[in-house]
Amino acid sequence: MKTIIFILLLSLPLPGQASGIYKTVDKNGNVTFTDSPAPHKQAEPVELTPITNIPSQPTGRPTIKLLDEQKEDIYSVFMITQPANDSTVRDNGNFTVKVSLKPKLIKGHTLSLSVDGVQQGKPQKNLQFKLSNVDRGTHQLSVTILDRNGKTLKTTGSTVHVQRTIFRPPVTVPTPAL
Repeated sequence: MKTIIFILLLSLPLPGQASGIYKTVDKNGNVTFTDSPAPHKQAEPVELTPITNIPSQPTGRPTIKLLDEQKEDIYSVFMITQPANDSTVRDNGNFTVKVSLKPKLIKGHTLSLSVDGVQQGKPQKNLQFKLSNVDRGTHQLSVTILDRNGKTLKTTGSTVHVQRTIFRPPVTVPTPAL
């Protein structure tokens, strides 16, 4: 009994096994392809060429993981363009820090601004940071590119001098008594 079942299983076609393909053309010229020819129609067997396997090609755009591993080589241009290094700001401590970056910020990366080593706000994707009410004096600005895990990829810095308007009312000098 086991032998009969075994022989029957061997005679069944496997799901991936190729069977014949047949082509029939009806009286109107419509072409039909089928795996079993119709008994009353004349069917012509079709020889299929083997499937050509083409290995996948890189898309030309590295994955984020690869980009993160390259670290500083990703960005060819990364600098603070405004305010210029060693420049003076005279707007009562209100100014915008602008960053130049090439190529543009990659998905998953963010920028973080620090003034004198203190982070200003949350990391962002925007290339501009607005600062307000910065104390007068000399300050160190630094912008850092962070990967999707918060690791530092690259940092650029700049020095800025903030001058604020000081209002001093006129001093009245008392007149000497005679």
